[in-house]
Amino acid sequence: MKQLLRSHVMIPIVILLGIIALILGLIARWHDSPEQATPTDGQSASTEEPARLDAWARPTTTDPREMAIAYARAIWTYDTSVHSYFEWQDAVSVFADPTGDSPRVAKSLLPMWSEWKQLELHKARASVESVTAETTPELTAMQHNGQAPNGWTGYVVRGKQTAVLDTETKVVDRQAAVGIVCSSICKFWSATAQVSP
Repeated sequence: MKQLLRSHVMIPIVILLGIIALILGLIARWHDSPEQATPTDGQSASTEEPARLDAWARPTTTDPREMAIAYARAIWTYDTSVHSYFEWQDAVSVFADPTGDSPRVAKSLLPMWSEWKQLELHKARASVESVTAETTPELTAMQHNGQAPNGWTGYVVRGKQTAVLDTETKVVDRQAAVGIVCSSICKFWSATAQVSP
C-alpha cells in the first residue's frame, strides 16, 4: 500500500519537474539575442535595415506640392544594385494613407515585376531632376466641385529621368497626375500615368 501511495505522489512530482524544465528551456531560448543565436542553415544572421535611397524620403509637410514632388522622385528613382523591388514598393507605399487602397495605388506607377527583373539584368539605375508639380484647370475643377475629398489637391508632376542600363544612358521625360490630401499632414491619395495634354 505504501508503494502504491508513493507512486501516486511521485508521478505528479515528475510531471511538474518536467513542465518546469520545459518552461525554463523555452525562456532561455526566448532570451537569446540575434547576435547569440547561431543560424541552423549555414546563413549568417543579418541585422541590416532595408536599403533606402535618399530620393525616397517621405516629407512630413502640409504643402501638397512638396508631397507631390517627393512622390514623383520616389517613383522615378531606383538602383537595382542597392535595393530590391519590394523595398522600392515599401518606400513608395509609405507616402500613402495606410488604410484603403492608397498604398496599392501608390505602387501602381512602379514597373511591373517582370520589368524589374529586366532592369536587374542590366544593372539599371535611374534618378530624376527638374521635378515640377503644376495644377491644371481640370484638376482645380475636381477640387472645387466636390469630386474629391476635403483637402485634396491634384497636380501634374513632370521630371527628367536619367536611366542607366549597363553602359547606355538615356534621358526620358516623365509625367503623372497625382492627388494629395492634406489635413494635419499631407498624404498620397491617387495617381495615374495617363495625363491629358
